[in-house]
Amino acid sequence: MKMKILSILATAATLLVAAPSVADKLEAVHMVDFPNSERAKADIDALVMDPAMKGHKLTLYVQEFGDLPASHLVVEDFDTYEEYMDSTAKRFASPGWARYALDSDVFEYYRGSNLVTVVDDHGAKRRSAGYLAAYLVNVTDAAAYRAGIADLNRAVGNPGVLRLVAFRSGNMGVTHAVLIGGPDFKAVNEYLDKLFASEAFAKFTSKVGPIRKLVSVQMYRRVGAWGD
Repeated sequence: MKMKILSILATAATLLVAAPSVADKLEAVHMVDFPNSERAKADIDALVMDPAMKGHKLTLYVQEFGDLPASHLVVEDFDTYEEYMDSTAKRFASPGWARYALDSDVFEYYRGSNLVTVVDDHGAKRRSAGYLAAYLVNVTDAAAYRAGIADLNRAVGNPGVLRLVAFRSGNMGVTHAVLIGGPDFKAVNEYLDKLFASEAFAKFTSKVGPIRKLVSVQMYRRVGAWGD
């Protein structure tokens, strides 16, 4: 009996170690057509100096390849719905936000926002990656697709970041995104070369083909990151 209990505990521990982590629970993704990356970063550098922005997790990306209607993404990370509400209320009420809105003309360049939930992290936090490839997909069986991504990661690994997110807003032409990130353009694309040539990817595409439509692929370079 004792050996059986120890065996069950050992199995449970193995499953916990193997299970993907979730570094953040929510992403607020803002599309902004900034004309200049350096100016955009400098304006955010000034914004985060406001006390109301303490602990705020932000990442600024510039689009290098793809077809979204904005040159940049500003992504906020949150652990809870309450954190989103409190953080957003403090930011909108702060003098720093008023100065930022006035000095940066951000609303002139703003193109829209989406809320996504983080399903799984199979690597490091998304904002740790210097370069990011985003595969936007429409999925009809979310559980099967999630399992397929997990199997693919076990077989081929990732270049540092592999995050699956689900869209909570938008027109639902895109239901999920797979975010693949690494230190730079070279690292991410060399990983993709390896991935696409693998037997595991062939099995993955065969498995998820009936439930997934690939909508778009975007590639982003990180311009700046703030917070932990």
